[in-house]
Amino acid sequence: MRTLKIFLVFVAVILSGFSKDSLRPDRGVTVPFRFDGMIITNPSSGWTVCTPPADPSKTIAHARTGWIQGNQSHGGRLITELSEYTISSCNTDFATGINTAFINGVCTVANGDSYTYTCTMKVNILTGEIILYLTVTGGTGRFNNAAGQATLTGIHTDTGKHPISGWGSLTFAK
Repeated sequence: MRTLKIFLVFVAVILSGFSKDSLRPDRGVTVPFRFDGMIITNPSSGWTVCTPPADPSKTIAHARTGWIQGNQSHGGRLITELSEYTISSCNTDFATGINTAFINGVCTVANGDSYTYTCTMKVNILTGEIILYLTVTGGTGRFNNAAGQATLTGIHTDTGKHPISGWGSLTFAK
């Protein structure tokens, strides 16, 4: 009987070493996500004109495409020429001075792995402040089935290069 008790304690100790996540392959690791970089617009790609179509003096448009440049945690330096975005639509609330753009994109990190994202960008047309609400929707390599969110802030400049930075969290497979 004593041998059976020792054996059961031994089995319990071994089984207690398994985390609940190891039994759930769909679970991933959630890590803090930090980004510092800039948005680089591509005016040669054409323009996404924002609604409402007000008089020509108030029409606002964004370069349709561009690149993201910078560094991020859990990925390192982005490969700028492979980190592209597209603005699908935008609208402007002239009463509040807020322009809202809807973006789809991909960021490719130093080792060639990439993640896809959707983003809502809000630009205060009076102050130039930018807020990006980023949602990671998947990817390749270590970002396969990745998910996450981040809020980035920055400032609109007349150079076509807009500095941004911020925090969030990212979940990817173990």
